[in-house]
Amino acid sequence: MCAADFKSACKKAGIALIVIFAARCLADGAVYLIGLLMNGCNRQLVSFLQELASILILYVGAITVTAKALGHSFDKTIYNKPKRFGKAISWFVPVYGAGQIANIVVLLISFVIASNKSAVQQTYEPMIHATETVGAWYLASLFIQMVVLAPLFEEYWFRGIIQTSLSQYGNGFAIVVSALCFGMAHGNIHQFFYCFIMGIGMGYVRYATGSILPTTIIHAMLNSISGIVVVAINTPLFTSAVIKLQKSVPLDNGEQALLVCLAIFLLIVLIVLGAGVAAAIGKLKHNRIYRPVNNNPSLSSKQKAAAVCKNPVFIIGFLLCAAYITAMIFI
Repeated sequence: MCAADFKSACKKAGIALIVIFAARCLADGAVYLIGLLMNGCNRQLVSFLQELASILILYVGAITVTAKALGHSFDKTIYNKPKRFGKAISWFVPVYGAGQIANIVVLLISFVIASNKSAVQQTYEPMIHATETVGAWYLASLFIQMVVLAPLFEEYWFRGIIQTSLSQYGNGFAIVVSALCFGMAHGNIHQFFYCFIMGIGMGYVRYATGSILPTTIIHAMLNSISGIVVVAINTPLFTSAVIKLQKSVPLDNGEQALLVCLAIFLLIVLIVLGAGVAAAIGKLKHNRIYRPVNNNPSLSSKQKAAAVCKNPVFIIGFLLCAAYITAMIFI
């Protein structure tokens, strides 16, 4: 590989970022337009249509354009069951731990430096102010989107298309770029660092196993944690329990059972989090199998970094995505 070849790789990475920016803007526009045209209609129906529009634009449209721009064609072998499948899935624990470390650090920094903490508080709003319930069918569709659709589409997009297309230019480069795109695609500062760190972990698994099947399963497991909490706190039982607790009214058996189950689940999550933090530190020290080989050693890491920073297409794509994320802080 020569410098010109790697310049092409930087351009492809920049194009992927530009596609992400354009898709997010189009999705936001579609959501706003649907809300405007359906003002006064059933709130859950409007939300469902907005989510559907976002899926079609952010996933179907953006994935198709990215594949075309990067010259990627579908290869079913990326879904082959890999060797050491159990070991690959076990990476769920350190990936979750590493991601949560990044998440906690960003949240703490946000609370310290943000003059307007509303953006940070929105992270916890659903759990603190759960006073309005939503329909079961909407919760089911939301859970399916988080635990099924998002892992399937996003793993194919980032680890399947972007990482696969760029791996010929260096495995480490492909992992970092796919993780960067993964973080940028979520469109907000809090999820960016969390997803970027987890994207690197899943990128390692994708590289080592030659398959996105384990990363898709890990992604689904990660999202299921949030999905279960979101569904639980939006049930009528949880809402009535919160209202009764605020009024110091005794809870009925169903409400007590839900709160106990939720508390047990969150305790398990905290235990996994603690184990994940320890495992993530251990992987950094002793990672051998999942350490990517530099399959293009003709350029040093410094030369590659310099080429990335000097490529105009990559700079434009990165700045557009960064500007979008920054704008979301103030909206």
